[in-house]
Amino acid sequence: MEKLIITAALTGGEFISRAQTPYVPGSVDEVIEECVKCRKAGASVVHLHAKEAETGGAAQDPNPVLKEYVKRIRESEASDLIINITTGGGRVDPEKMDEIMKERVTFKQDLSSLNMGSLNLWEDMGLPILRNVIFGNPVNTIVKWAGFMYENNVKPELEIYDTGQINTAKRLVAEGSLKEPLHIQFVMFGGLSCMSPDLKTLIYCVDQIPKNWTWSVCAPGRFEMQIATGAILLGGHVRVGMEDNIYLEKGVLAKSNAELVAKVVRIAKELQRPVAEPDEARKILGLKK
Repeated sequence: MEKLIITAALTGGEFISRAQTPYVPGSVDEVIEECVKCRKAGASVVHLHAKEAETGGAAQDPNPVLKEYVKRIRESEASDLIINITTGGGRVDPEKMDEIMKERVTFKQDLSSLNMGSLNLWEDMGLPILRNVIFGNPVNTIVKWAGFMYENNVKPELEIYDTGQINTAKRLVAEGSLKEPLHIQFVMFGGLSCMSPDLKTLIYCVDQIPKNWTWSVCAPGRFEMQIATGAILLGGHVRVGMEDNIYLEKGVLAKSNAELVAKVVRIAKELQRPVAEPDEARKILGLKK
């Protein structure tokens, strides 16, 4: 098996703030400190949403914040980290999203997330106004934003929320809009209109993708480490962090994303799966230095 790539999803989007946990990073300094801790703990990739300094909630103007994250990471002790910037969160002005995303892929990050389909949103996500709202990711937008990424040497990380979106990725490869080998993130968030965090479903997904595609997986809350363990055994890669799960164990809040990274490292060690350093992860993902 390839060495294990661990992604730390440090901040989360609209649904994680200090109302949920006092430990979510908010200020730029706090985010950079978390990056350094996670790098030391064993992460080779960080996935970032823009945060407000005081509340830890979603930044109202994400792009300047995200640009500063990239700059500061490159100047830090964790300068070799692979940086993954979201295109999913902070969609505050739909009419301007193409221009916002065209700018967002110019920050010299390595990866950017690219959602592979639209989702229904629900009241139980914590925002009642969302019911009957669609989080839109139509095919023409996927193609357009992928083009922005390729123009700036940013590799898309394809966020697969349901099994049919694998077929979307295959179709877009056939049409030439996506370039192989792809990197896939299976998002197994169940009730958020995603496929459920279930090992049988994960195995099915892995069986549907070509062998030359790399893949990772994330799951919410108590399922995070269960699905991570499955991915380690299946030869895939793992995402953990406060975007997906704020608990180190039942009833115990993680005080840092690095604690969640370290837990995966311990599991991988017990399963005899070595963990990739950032330079090794770059080779696995086909990224330039």
